[in-house]
Amino acid sequence: MSKETFTIPVGQAARYEFQTNAIERCVANATAWGIPADKITNIVALQADYDSKYAITSNRSTQSPAATVSRDASWDLLEVALDYMYTHYLLNNDAISVSDKEALHIHNTSGGGAPTPAPTSSPIVSLTSEEISALHVIYSDPSAPGKHYKPGNVAFCEVWYKIDAPAPVSPSECLEHVNISRSHEPIQ
Repeated sequence: MSKETFTIPVGQAARYEFQTNAIERCVANATAWGIPADKITNIVALQADYDSKYAITSNRSTQSPAATVSRDASWDLLEVALDYMYTHYLLNNDAISVSDKEALHIHNTSGGGAPTPAPTSSPIVSLTSEEISALHVIYSDPSAPGKHYKPGNVAFCEVWYKIDAPAPVSPSECLEHVNISRSHEPIQ
């Protein structure tokens, strides 16, 4: 099951562009996205205050430490309002198009530890001896046998083996094993 999250940029210029874009889209689509008019009015007022303070600090002739503190305090209030807008009205809102979600920095995540589907194919495995006392495991996706990458949803290749004579007759006789996460890793 996926959930949606959002990110607010860290840099001042990126933050300014982010909030301008987000609020502009929210104002234009408030009714369609189900955002109450009082929330729009509140965030637009906070944006106006932040915009004026940002303009002062972005101009070298008017910037000062006091103006920076004032801008940062204004941003803190606007950021809380943006967070509220996202968490209550924008995330997981089916009325918002995919392109608008991308523009609003909304991302789908599968969450930590979410299961992935089982692989649909088995890798092609070959062994090469390129050095003494080592075999290199080379595996590839059967749909592209010349390339050395894993099939989709494959995390590693588990290799069971036996060292010494006689050669194993069945897989149950192979007592050693190793997980190979990248093609061309050696087994010593």
